[in-house]
Amino acid sequence: MTQPTIKHGDWAKIQETRAKKKQASAKNRANNVTIILALIAGFAVIAMLWSKLLDKTNESRIPVLKQEQKLRIARHFSKQFIMGNWHFYDAEFTSSDINILIKMPTKLAMSEQQVAQYIKGSICPSSNSRIWRDVNHYNLHINLFVGKPRNGTYTQCDNPNTHYTG
Repeated sequence: MTQPTIKHGDWAKIQETRAKKKQASAKNRANNVTIILALIAGFAVIAMLWSKLLDKTNESRIPVLKQEQKLRIARHFSKQFIMGNWHFYDAEFTSSDINILIKMPTKLAMSEQQVAQYIKGSICPSSNSRIWRDVNHYNLHINLFVGKPRNGTYTQCDNPNTHYTG
């Protein structure tokens, strides 16, 4: 038996069609990857925009502190640390937080939890203090630190304005 032979021209056409099919499948894969990456990027952008929108709506619920309120809050805490070695360092105001920074000469000989309880019991204003009128619904944080503020102990005071009755 003899097998039929292919002419060179026919063989070349077969090779060309095989090469074109390989290129087409490679392009399809590249297109699929591009589409998937575009979808992921689109979802990420939508998620970021959605979170920004939610942040804006949360910010609008808390009234912006006036300059007089900020000064009264800073004075309230600076008066507490006129005498002694502890010093009122700064009051930082953000869109939802008030951070009071207090510098100490040496670290307290207490655990983090004990320092937090000390701050809540001794430094945070009492629930009937007039300062809460200015603080309003902001989160009030006290930071005791030695050296740099970022190495301190932050504690959030219990804000009587945020407790729900009912």
